[in-house]
Amino acid sequence: MKTSDTSKSNILYLDSGSGIGGGQRSLLLLLNLLDKDRFTPYVGCLGGSRFAAEVEKTEASVVPLSLPAAHNKTDKVQRFTLGDLLDDFRQLGVILQLHQTVKRYAIDLIHANSLSVALLGGIVARINRIPIVMHKRYATSYGILDRICERFLHRVILVSEATRWNFAPTAKQTLIYNGVNLEAFQASAEEVETLRSELFPNASDTSIVTGVVTRITPEKGIHFLVRAIAELKGRIDTKLLIVGGPYFQKDIDYMNELKQEVVDLGVEDSVIFTGFLSDTRVVTSLLDVMLVPSIIPEACPRTIIEAMAVGTPVISTPLGGSKELVTPETGILVLPEDASAIADAIATLATDQKRLRAMGEASRNRAEQLFNSEKNTALTEAVYTELLAV
Repeated sequence: MKTSDTSKSNILYLDSGSGIGGGQRSLLLLLNLLDKDRFTPYVGCLGGSRFAAEVEKTEASVVPLSLPAAHNKTDKVQRFTLGDLLDDFRQLGVILQLHQTVKRYAIDLIHANSLSVALLGGIVARINRIPIVMHKRYATSYGILDRICERFLHRVILVSEATRWNFAPTAKQTLIYNGVNLEAFQASAEEVETLRSELFPNASDTSIVTGVVTRITPEKGIHFLVRAIAELKGRIDTKLLIVGGPYFQKDIDYMNELKQEVVDLGVEDSVIFTGFLSDTRVVTSLLDVMLVPSIIPEACPRTIIEAMAVGTPVISTPLGGSKELVTPETGILVLPEDASAIADAIATLATDQKRLRAMGEASRNRAEQLFNSEKNTALTEAVYTELLAV
């Protein structure tokens, strides 16, 4: 129910990420497109974080909070540990912070961008008798925490069918795919050619450029790409861009291992680490093929929908939401942890330019149908309107 007496509703978004991952990029896009004549956005997040700095570039107000840090996931199935829970419970004091924030800004609805903040936000929402929405951006199980959280929530926004809870009422779950600004995400031909000449000053025009755009972490399976490029050496003229940076110490260690494997396999001339790029428009348009070799289920990888937005085919593993995003017309699905399968898929597209172009056109058409950010923002606003009218 609406608690403020103004003509606009105050929405408190909660996100505990320190960096910029797919979930944060999706939230930033929502903040930019949100109808400010109807909704006033506040974002509770870690003060001084890279994410907070990006939020400040929008019209939303940043509210620094001591939220639980994002969990450092490594297991393919179990998505939390006893240590994670203990760390979260030690920060239950943030509930008071949240409660004070709700009162101070006359918050009408809470929108949580992850499970951990949804649990805390759910308690505060119940105390203040306001609705709470959670964006479910994960496709694996949190066990009992999922069931506890579902009891607090008024609505769950699913980013793919792979994220649907089989124990929760269908009416409580709304499918809204991640969106991309189809026009703003386009790069000009001049931008693409400038980046190409910077990255590959000596490459031939026949080189096929592949890439992965993601956080550098073991579960993304990037080492299988390096091995695939090694298998293609002398067979196909292929370049691999690894775009992104690490979050945790284990990610830093993993990046160092990747760089050493590149040396050990003798593919230094074919693999380039670009580091983190805040604007991925140009590099995504530069790629002939986007690679998504994840070894754990992902909910709705932004790299896939952004690749489709610029007409870039995708080679992905069929885990989580990826298998419903990538169709035979828009890309190729390969078995997880199989460098040879990735190499064969790259070779298939590299030697069939007609098929590559057809997949690119089909990808763009699919993006227009499913991933239009303005349409998906309107669907999210419709959820708010429905809950605030109760």
